[in-house]
Amino acid sequence: MKTTRTLAALAALACASLSPAAPAYSPEASLRKLFDTEGNSPYAAPFDGTLAFSALDSKYDSGHGHGYRNELKIANRWRLNAAATREHFAAQVTPLLPDGAKTIVAQYHVEGLDTILKVYLQDTADRQGLDGKDANGVFDILARIAGPDGTEITTALGTLRSGQSFGLDVRFTAGEAQVTVDCGGTVRRTPLIRIKPDERKIYFKFGDYLQALDPDTGKHTISAAAWDRYYSLHHIDHSRIRFSHTLFEREGDTP
Repeated sequence: MKTTRTLAALAALACASLSPAAPAYSPEASLRKLFDTEGNSPYAAPFDGTLAFSALDSKYDSGHGHGYRNELKIANRWRLNAAATREHFAAQVTPLLPDGAKTIVAQYHVEGLDTILKVYLQDTADRQGLDGKDANGVFDILARIAGPDGTEITTALGTLRSGQSFGLDVRFTAGEAQVTVDCGGTVRRTPLIRIKPDERKIYFKFGDYLQALDPDTGKHTISAAAWDRYYSLHHIDHSRIRFSHTLFEREGDTP
């Protein structure tokens, strides 16, 4: 009986299977107009709403990051401040990652280096996750949003293993943000959080931003050589994040 309950609890946490997603997705032409590409082109050919990112294949270094990345980001000419931004992103997300990896799959930046929202997957020790264990093959899905006073609010949204999928929905409406995750029919969402007022422009990014630390100090570093040593030390030898049924909608000044 105890074993049965344990297996049932694990099944409830994992994103093992999903209901079929809606077929709608944004046209490639719309995404190419709105977004700049960092790293390799992720677009499927022919395009069917699928984008595949690999930070390790791209090895894109922005000069101030904490690991290699391969992302799409809103181009400068389309950026608005938080109060004027009304955007909705949705996709089915499938990560292929080694044990012990951590990657950011979606985020909002204020122009500069400030992050006001991020959704990330990690197989590292973290008491805020539903699993929270290090390098055991179970990835926590977490969202972190900066609230009205700038303090970050972290919400655990599910768990999954490499190769499994989850539904991701990110909404940013006139300074209010919310993230929803669907793990095999189990839906969890963050509170609706108002972002601290700021007149600077913001922009949305999504893809594979594979995190790395200085292997000697355990701290963040902008050294690509240190990232390479970190990945090697932790046997992080592949990364691929696939987004399918990718939908991005926005109101206001659009192409």
